[in-house]
Amino acid sequence: MADLRVYRIPFSTNVERVALAAGHKGLAVEWVDVDPDDRREVREASGQDLVPVAVDPDGGRVIVDSPRILAWIEERWPEPSLWPADPGEAALADVFCHRFNEVWKGPPNRIAALLGPVAFDEGRLTDAERRAVVDDGERLRGWLRRFEERLDGQDHLCGASFGICDVTAYPFLRYGLEGPPAGDADPFHRVLHQHGGFDAASHPRLAAWVERVAQRPQA
Repeated sequence: MADLRVYRIPFSTNVERVALAAGHKGLAVEWVDVDPDDRREVREASGQDLVPVAVDPDGGRVIVDSPRILAWIEERWPEPSLWPADPGEAALADVFCHRFNEVWKGPPNRIAALLGPVAFDEGRLTDAERRAVVDDGERLRGWLRRFEERLDGQDHLCGASFGICDVTAYPFLRYGLEGPPAGDADPFHRVLHQHGGFDAASHPRLAAWVERVAQRPQA
């Protein structure tokens, strides 16, 4: 019997967070594949349309939103831990994840909202919209430098060990190095590659980190 059931759609960055966390803890996941254009199953299970949605097979508890799912997984299966053992370091990890979710994701979402509807033809944008794309692209590239600095002298974003910061950031940052895979037409992922792109020459530590986390098990 699976440890948990999770509803997913293809190429979801937030679903990949759950896959990384479950893989780290050796959990068996029953994946429920959902058509992105027909989310009735998700709605029936959770009352809303977004994935991932996790269901505890034992008690039937339903958890939505990837940060909440990750926290529930850590509470339910505490070992091996995703959060640092030191309370202060754990608090800093929470701050990192909160800022990643609430601040870092803002620019690529705004760019995708502008470029997606015009098929990435910037000539169809207004002058103000083009300036907004440039400004948010600069924000993304500036934050890449900070991730590179964060990895100076350590292998992972939370410190020496793989943890919640890596789980939170990797599914998004990897697009800067790898680009979207075949079949992935999500404008958000294209933005991550085009406006947040990097390589081993420009960001060697960040590129090595992406390759390192890519080798981690996923459920």
